[in-house]
Amino acid sequence: MSRWSTTLIKGAAVTLCVYFLASILLTDRDAYSSTKQILNAGRHHLTEDTSYDHINNETLGFEKVYAIGLKERTDKRDFLSLAASLHGMKVKWMDGVHPDSIVEKAIPDKYNTSNSKPTVIACWRAHMNALRDVVENGYASALIMEDDADWDVSVRQQLREFARGVRTLTNTPKPPKDAPYGTDWDILWVGGCASGAADNETSIYAIPNDPTIPNSNHRVTWGGPPESWKQNHPELPENSTRYVYRAEMGCCLYGYAVSLEGAQRILAALSVDHLDCAVDNAMSDLCAGSMGRPHLRCYAPFPNLIGTFKPQGFASRDSDIETYDGNAYHAAQAWNLVYSTRLNIQRLVRGDDVVVSQWESEDWWSEKEVDMREFEYPGGFLVT
Repeated sequence: MSRWSTTLIKGAAVTLCVYFLASILLTDRDAYSSTKQILNAGRHHLTEDTSYDHINNETLGFEKVYAIGLKERTDKRDFLSLAASLHGMKVKWMDGVHPDSIVEKAIPDKYNTSNSKPTVIACWRAHMNALRDVVENGYASALIMEDDADWDVSVRQQLREFARGVRTLTNTPKPPKDAPYGTDWDILWVGGCASGAADNETSIYAIPNDPTIPNSNHRVTWGGPPESWKQNHPELPENSTRYVYRAEMGCCLYGYAVSLEGAQRILAALSVDHLDCAVDNAMSDLCAGSMGRPHLRCYAPFPNLIGTFKPQGFASRDSDIETYDGNAYHAAQAWNLVYSTRLNIQRLVRGDDVVVSQWESEDWWSEKEVDMREFEYPGGFLVT
């Protein structure tokens, strides 16, 4: 075949290909749009740090997610399971413990039970059961929540930046792919009514202008960075900055994560050894290394990422541990959250993209309504 014939054939082939592609693009703009999105997604994927990708899985980057609740509180189970499913989360339920099911011989030595309500002791046992399940199954990490836990609709984006903060503070920039939070920690106290850093803490990861932070007037929490640290960094707006730090104190167990080593150490300290106070206070002692406890590696965000939800109704329905005035009635509350999953549950079930804050738009860093298709969570940085 002559060179001229070969050139004609190649030219014809190119022309046919161009015509074929042009026909597709002109007659099926939806296909073109989808192709463009795929290409853009691939380009973004190439430039993004993929070491956090496991946070997008059904267990938020941990190996297991637990929820603790009494079996008969079907109302709480229904609500949490629904909220979790809308985020693509898979939760394993652990039955709560009734006080009358605990035999005295099973309570740790030196525990002065006269100072604790039977329901408080039952709460300790329920958390020990969850930790024991982590140990028995050898899970590398697990998130443990109580049955009234709630979280922001952007929880995965929040956890991604929290993970970045923990890895920065622990100096583990390149952990295994299945360990997005790193491996140098025992407890991640992501949900509670308080957490605090040591007075001499100087390295803190700051996330300023966080739209998911409630104004301090709306918070039901306390703690945070030391006052001296805040005074040294007035450039960080306290009302709109989320902090990540090594925690020396914590309170309430709305949601916390443990590594396998952390679960082993908590069991050793609070069950095999002895318990001298409520389980959250005892875990706080572990984070501080106080009361003769081993000093565990605890990290926390402030304000917390997982809060607690109280549905509209009588306060007597809120807790299975504490007793409240049976005549007190309150509106629905999502403590320390702005765009609460539970308060937006009907919108999420409908497939709406717009979610609403539980407060009026009074803060410059947070809007009343947010379109989650356009939402971008801010990045943080280490401050020393």
